[in-house]
Amino acid sequence: MGLISDLFQALIHQDFKTLANPEFLWAIYGVLFLTIFLENGLLPTAFLPGDSLLLLSGALVAQGSLHFALTLIVLTAAAGLGCWFSYLQGKWLGRTKTVRGWLNKIPANYHQRTHQLFHYHGFFALLIGRFLAFVRTLLPTIAGLSNMDPKRFQIYNWLSAILWVGVVTGFGYLVSMTPLFKHYERGMMTGLMILPIVLLVGGLIGSIIVILKKKSSK
Repeated sequence: MGLISDLFQALIHQDFKTLANPEFLWAIYGVLFLTIFLENGLLPTAFLPGDSLLLLSGALVAQGSLHFALTLIVLTAAAGLGCWFSYLQGKWLGRTKTVRGWLNKIPANYHQRTHQLFHYHGFFALLIGRFLAFVRTLLPTIAGLSNMDPKRFQIYNWLSAILWVGVVTGFGYLVSMTPLFKHYERGMMTGLMILPIVLLVGGLIGSIIVILKKKSSK
């Protein structure tokens, strides 16, 4: 508990030298891996702030707190394994009441968007869907339900994971190296740190509202 508290304090005070300490480094990678895995792989946690965490990771790489290659490997592994887990939910568990219940709790517009993307664009949809929040969690489940070939799924899964992580994290890194960002560095970094929390709270509240609406309509 003390480690988490110290890590939080280092983030708040933007103590990048402390964050680069190996003791904190593995805690940061653990949190990043778990969050990205859950956001990509488990329907009830689809509201987690995946994109904003990738942007923050890129900024932390630019500050020297995280290692570039290791960050890409950890984030790509989390995204790829999470997406695979979502596929397995569709393939093996899609007919169970639990997964069906999760699917029913997701707003109808996300269902329509995902089905259109998958059926009209086929395998290429996995590449597009990776960049769309909620859709990247739901689409692999739909692929599993549709009995998409596992080998082809894995190819597109890992290609899309590499692309998503590389593009969004790279964008966060490049933006952090611009003169404008450096001029307002403290404020910008604070914004990047607050953004995932705001999105997390907003997503959690939105999910609760959707569940309550569905219960009241029943």
